[in-house]
Amino acid sequence: MKSVRILVADDHDLVLQGMRAIFGSEPQWHVCGEATNGRQALALALQLKPDLVVLDVALPELNGIEVARQIRRAMPVPILIVTMHDTDQIVQAAVEAGANGIVLKAEAGRTLANAVRVILSGGEFFSEQVLRVAGRDVVEGQARLRPVKPVLLTSREREVLQLLAEGQANKEVAAALGISTKTAETHRARIMAKLNVHSMTELVRYAIRNSIIQP
Repeated sequence: MKSVRILVADDHDLVLQGMRAIFGSEPQWHVCGEATNGRQALALALQLKPDLVVLDVALPELNGIEVARQIRRAMPVPILIVTMHDTDQIVQAAVEAGANGIVLKAEAGRTLANAVRVILSGGEFFSEQVLRVAGRDVVEGQARLRPVKPVLLTSREREVLQLLAEGQANKEVAAALGISTKTAETHRARIMAKLNVHSMTELVRYAIRNSIIQP
């Protein structure tokens, strides 16, 4: 059998250890890279070109949904979301971003390996708990999802928004993204105008409501 290279991303070492143990129990599966924030996950995915990417949603610096979007634009690698959050909004956002499956961390111990097998064979895997909480019907093994809402912000604006919501100043945002402070300020102004928010408090609330950061 062909060796399967898996990239995993989570900011909790205990979760990474658990994934290592689960994947290590399969002779042909190998964890080829580990990331503890979204930027690192994206860089490793582009560098290593794994056979599967497993992402947490609540990654610092760049959340898992945005990482999935950017990976999907760059390559056709399958993506599995493993998250502790089971809201309808996260399910829709993950699928819209290109995820091939979603598993809750609470049930990952008994479903993660099966989810990987299904996805590697070309299928989609949404755990029963995800489907139940999200209110989805299963038709021929796939989730039937309502149309998602239009995305107001560009990919770069979502990156800037997350960094701002995490408490970084314009200069720090600029340094993290390799742009000028003036450009960071322009992005911030556009984001606030698009979202019709007028303070950092409102911006943080938007980021939390839309699962860009976790409270």
